[in-house]
Order: sequence, then structure tokens, then C-alpha cells
Amino acid sequence: MTTTARADEWYQKRYRDLVAMNLRLPEELANALRELSEETGRSQQELARDALEEYVRDYRLRAYPKEVRHLITPAQHRPNDPQALEDLRTAWANVDAESLLAALLEDRRESRY
Repeated sequence: MTTTARADEWYQKRYRDLVAMNLRLPEELANALRELSEETGRSQQELARDALEEYVRDYRLRAYPKEVRHLITPAQHRPNDPQALEDLRTAWANVDAESLLAALLEDRRESRY
């Protein structure tokens, strides 16, 4: 087995479940991604993959009002934060909870099929 054959074998074992793609970014976005990569010590590929994963996971949430999305996703505020609690009360003031629950359950049923 040659060195190239071993490298190919290693590559196939490591990446057999991944799909490669090319992504063309505007220069400004490419620079921002490069800077973020340097700041965080993470690769640009890892940052882009994480961002896409989050976007795909949360895409359906975009149909809900911004004030309600955080109720469906992991908390972004500490529960004992008085301002967060007041924001929550304000957000829920005009929300019909029964309709919201019915819509969430319908989305859940649709996503299973």
C-alpha cells in the first residue's frame, strides 16, 4: 500500500458520513467569519457547520412571534432575572395560549411524518 492509498483510506474512514460542499461568501461575510475563527480558535468550517445546523433546527420557529420563540427554545435569561420575567409577562399579555399550544402540537404531528 502506498502512502497515497493510506491517506485515501484514512480520509474515507474519517469523512465517509459527511457531504462536502462549496460555499461562496461575500467578502465582508468571509472576513467576519475569518475574524471569528481567529477569536474563538475554531475553524471556519466548524463555525459555518454549527450556524447551518442551528438555522435548520430552528427554521420552523420563525413562524412564531419573536416574543414567543424563547418559550420553545432553551432559555437565554436566568429565571430569577426580574427584567426577563417582566419581558415574559409582557410578551404573553396578548398571546392566546390555547391557539399557540394547538399550533405547536400540529407542528409536532407534521414533523413526525
